[in-house]
Amino acid sequence: MKILAVYPYIHLSSAALLIDGEIVAASPEERFDRLKMSTNFPNKSAEWCLKSQGLKWEDLDMIVVPWNPMRNVNHASRRWVSEMNWRGQLLSHVPIQIMRAMDGPMENEMEIRWGKTRIIYMNHHECHAANGFYLSPFEEADILTIDGHGEDETCFFGSGKGNKITQRSNVIYPHSVGLFYGVFTDFLGFTPDVDEWKVMAISSYSQEKNEFDDKIRSLINLTDKGFELNLTYFDYFSFDRRPHFYHQKLVDLIGEPRMKNDPITSRHQAIAGAMQRVFVETVTHLLRLSEKHGNKSGNIVLSGGAAMNSVFNGLLDNMDIYKNSSISSCPDDSGVAIGAALLAWHRYGNKPRKVKEQTHNFWGPAYSDDEIRDTLQKFKIKYEEPANLTEQIAKEIADGKLIGWFQGAMEFGHRALGNRSILADPRKESTKNVVNAAVKYRESFRPFAPAVLEERAEEIFELRPGRKVRFMERVVPIMPDWKDKLGAVNHVDGTGRVQTVERHLNPRYYDLIKEFGKITGVPVLLNTSFNLNGEPIVRTPEHAIRTFFSCGLDMLVIGPCVVRKNNL
Repeated sequence: MKILAVYPYIHLSSAALLIDGEIVAASPEERFDRLKMSTNFPNKSAEWCLKSQGLKWEDLDMIVVPWNPMRNVNHASRRWVSEMNWRGQLLSHVPIQIMRAMDGPMENEMEIRWGKTRIIYMNHHECHAANGFYLSPFEEADILTIDGHGEDETCFFGSGKGNKITQRSNVIYPHSVGLFYGVFTDFLGFTPDVDEWKVMAISSYSQEKNEFDDKIRSLINLTDKGFELNLTYFDYFSFDRRPHFYHQKLVDLIGEPRMKNDPITSRHQAIAGAMQRVFVETVTHLLRLSEKHGNKSGNIVLSGGAAMNSVFNGLLDNMDIYKNSSISSCPDDSGVAIGAALLAWHRYGNKPRKVKEQTHNFWGPAYSDDEIRDTLQKFKIKYEEPANLTEQIAKEIADGKLIGWFQGAMEFGHRALGNRSILADPRKESTKNVVNAAVKYRESFRPFAPAVLEERAEEIFELRPGRKVRFMERVVPIMPDWKDKLGAVNHVDGTGRVQTVERHLNPRYYDLIKEFGKITGVPVLLNTSFNLNGEPIVRTPEHAIRTFFSCGLDMLVIGPCVVRKNNL
C-alpha cells in the first residue's frame, strides 16, 4: 500500500510517503521553496517524495490529510458559504450545506474520491497520537497529545495497543496549553507558533520562584478532566480581530509587554521562568490524569507541539508517574503528516503492527559523492578529499575551526542531527558567542546542543541508565565534573539539550566525535542546524555552498570533500 500524506497551509507544510508500513521519504515544504516555516501547499516536497521512489500520483492508494474540516464546518462563519462566486466552489459548498442540514455527530474522518484517487481527511490529534505511538518502542502505552489546537481539540487522552489507537477524552479549544505558551511568546516580543523555544531558553535564566509565579498560575485552573484557562486574560481565540494573543487584563496583571527588538531584562526572564514552571505543573497534572485513567502499562507517549518543550521532557525520567516515556523526532505539526500516513496504514492496511522504535529521521534528499563533486566543479570550487576525513576534521575542530557538515540524507523536522549540521568545539564558552554572532546571526541567549557518543553519555550527562536521546528531545543536567569542560554547550542553568550518537545509525558523524574525543578527551561536539537565521536548513549541495560563503564558517565538509575558504 502506497500512502502520501500532505499537510498544507497551517504552521509548517510537509509531505510524507509511506510504502507498506514504512516511511520512505518525507520533507517540509520549506526545504524546497526556501521560505522558513512555509505554509504553502507542499507540491514540491510531495513531488520529490514520489520521484524518490519512482512513483506518480496515480500510483498512490490514498492521499491523507491530518486535518478533518468536517469538525470545523458547524463552527465556521456562515458568510463563508452563503454565496457562490464560481462553480468550482460546489466542491466545498455542497458537502458543507449538507453537513449543516443533517446536524449530526461529527466523524473523525471524511473522504473524497474521483476515479482511482482517494483523499481521506483525518483527525489532527489522532495523527499526533499516531506519530508518537507508531514510532515508539511500545506494544502498549498511554498517549497524551498537547498542542495549540487541532480542529477543535487541544489535548487528546488515549492509549495505543498493537495497531489500534483509542481516545478516552479530550480538552476542547479555546482552553489550550499550547496557546497559553504562545500568549507569553507574544507577550515577550516574539512570534507565537514560531519562537516558543526562544522563550524556553530565556526561562532558564530564572530558576527560583518569583513575583510572577502565583499571578501566572492563577490563569489556569487544573480540573479532574484537564484544565481551564481564565479566558478573560487572552485574545488568541479572536486573533483575526485583535493585534495580540493577550488581553489588556494580562498587562494589568504583570505589567507592560516587551516589544520586538527591545532588550531582554531580568523582568522578562522572570516572567518566562514563572510561565515555564506553570507549564510544567500543568502538563504534569495532565500526565497524572492520563495515568489514572490509562491502561497501566507504565508507558507514556507524548506528542503534539508541547512535546517540543525539551526542558519539560528532560524531567520525565525523574517523575513518579510513568516508568517509560517516548517522544518522536517530530511530535509537533512538522511531523503530523508522518502520523497521518502511519494512522492510515494501520487503519486501512489491516496488518498487525510490527513494533519498531524510531532510530533516525533521515527521510529527506541525499546526494551521491559524484553529484557533490560535479556541483563543486561546476562552481569551480577547489576541494580536497582527505584519506582519513574524520581524523583530519576532528583536528581542525580542536584547533577552533567552525565546520559546515553536509552528509547523507537530510533530516526531517526542526533539528539537525548530524547530516545537515554546523559543528564546533564545545569546550570554550566563547565558541558559543562566535557561532551565534558569525554564523547563525541569532540571539546570544540561545543555547547550542551537545552531541555525545552514546556509550559516554551517562558519564557526562544526568541520564537514566540506558536512556537514548537520539533527537535532542530532552534537556538534562551536565555532570558537575564536566560543566567546565563544556562551556559552549553548558546553558546558564547547567543543562544541555543532548543528542546521543550511535555508530550503526550514523558512522561518519560518530567517528568524527570519537576522533575529537581522542584528541581532546571530550567526546562531545557542539551541533546546530546548517542554516542562517531566518532561513530553512540546507537541502542541496548548492544550498550548503551558498550558506558556507555567506557566513563565518571556516570549512565545508560535503560528502567526502573538504572546502576551505583560504584555499580558493
